[in-house]
Amino acid sequence: MTATTDMTTVTVRVRRGLLAQGIIALLALSVPIMIVLYWLTIPAGTWGWVGAAQFTLLVAVLIAGYRYTRVSITATPTTLCEVRFFGGVTLTDIADVERVIMLEMHRTMASQPRLQMFVLNSSGKPLLRMRGEYWTRNSINRIAAQLSTVPIEHIDHPVTLDELQTTRPEMLYWFERRPIRFP
Repeated sequence: MTATTDMTTVTVRVRRGLLAQGIIALLALSVPIMIVLYWLTIPAGTWGWVGAAQFTLLVAVLIAGYRYTRVSITATPTTLCEVRFFGGVTLTDIADVERVIMLEMHRTMASQPRLQMFVLNSSGKPLLRMRGEYWTRNSINRIAAQLSTVPIEHIDHPVTLDELQTTRPEMLYWFERRPIRFP
């Protein structure tokens, strides 16, 4: 996490360790496959497509790494600015923020709870979400501190993903919601 602070602005960045873990996982999967493909195609003289695929993969990894290092959230006295991984910048006026909910969330009851911060508008829709999987606890708390003019609700007990799916699905990303719920 990198943080820049002056009197009125706080900028936080996602956990850098996740990038290293992703690169290690990608190498663990791709290197053995590439070795086998080269071993099979070099004697036949058809290794060019393997080299092209490897080059394409390298370019994609470099672009993803660059994009990952650019992800950040900046809070000023009047604005929240989120730079997202898949591109785009979201600017939110602090005046549009109705409340902030901070809670510990389990993906499953067997997993460790992670701090989550939901910045909601007056209709309860999320304007910003900081998930503990990507942001450090310190980063989340620093952005929350910048929102001192907004009511912050702390949920005392850990919440499961299933509980949020039934009680507040609008706060979750589309892929976290279940399309059909049975009582």
